[in-house]
Amino acid sequence: MTFKLNKLFLTGAFIFGANALLSSAYAETAYLAPHVKDSLLLDIDGSNPTVIVGERGHILLGQSAEGGALNDADFKQVSVPTKTTLTAVTQVNDKVWAVGHDASILHSSDKGNTWLVQLSMPELDRPFLDLVFFNEQEGIAVGAYGLFYRTEDGGVTWEKELHASVLPQDDIDYLESIKDDQQFYEEELSFILPHFNRLSVKGGLVYMAGEAGMLAVSEDKGRSWKRFDIDYMGSFFDVSSLGNGHILAVGLRGNAFVKQVESEQWERLETCVTTSLNSIILGNEQSTFVTGNNGVVLAIDNQKVMLDEVQAENEEGCAMHTSMKRIKNELNDAILNGRFINDAILAVTASGIKKVEIN
Repeated sequence: MTFKLNKLFLTGAFIFGANALLSSAYAETAYLAPHVKDSLLLDIDGSNPTVIVGERGHILLGQSAEGGALNDADFKQVSVPTKTTLTAVTQVNDKVWAVGHDASILHSSDKGNTWLVQLSMPELDRPFLDLVFFNEQEGIAVGAYGLFYRTEDGGVTWEKELHASVLPQDDIDYLESIKDDQQFYEEELSFILPHFNRLSVKGGLVYMAGEAGMLAVSEDKGRSWKRFDIDYMGSFFDVSSLGNGHILAVGLRGNAFVKQVESEQWERLETCVTTSLNSIILGNEQSTFVTGNNGVVLAIDNQKVMLDEVQAENEEGCAMHTSMKRIKNELNDAILNGRFINDAILAVTASGIKKVEIN
């Protein structure tokens, strides 16, 4: 099966069109499926243990003797008090949080073995798409149509926030013109805000990627944001610091951009793929990996990303950027995310857990 969209709209009906199938029923537990390792899986946290989340409330735990699960046999499904699709997961020490459809947030205090529901708002008909925790108490969760919630007590309570500063200047100017009517202002802001697809944290900075060319950075744990100026209005599905003074962003139709931290200028990297790029996976100091639909895995040489050089043209007449290499594999499905462990990528895909060897 070929997938053309990111995890927000993957298989279309998963978010807005199949609530009868995937809406939360928190009095019930996720079905312990015999083929769960081959089901749609959407995110992975590579800490010890490795935690994977996906459709119908599936959560898998894995651990190997080396401290990181590398094969699907290392994973087991755990019981979860929801059947709603889970889109993202993160860990801090023994504490784990997962978010998903119905604006739901789940929490485990024992490394993912048992779970409880911290937040559920099915009436919003919006999914959370990502979250980060800065410590065991402070975290933020983001999602569709500008969904943004913050906790300062480990998820016991969550507070809604609206962030106009991530919008283009024309939208900000319009909102300023109606700010005297606070109710109308908030209604318009909620309507204008784009999907927030992904968060990442590096060196005290929080990066956020979203729809309509939205890339932003925060220096204060997401309380205020500065929008990056970039000549691209398509969807971004991930943004991350490469740890060498460069920031990489990837998104729709194979688009990838890079900039130096201290620079305002983004440079487009030719990937020679037209499928969506879903996630950035940090490897070692020299390499970063990008996964996408149709089994796409790209390896990036971190030291070459700012070079103004391309390789020889391929058979289609496309000249890939000199920093990039296509990793051959046998996958045809969407690779939603992964972790680099022991010279391989443990990937979560539309057809379950897969391992991609890095040659």
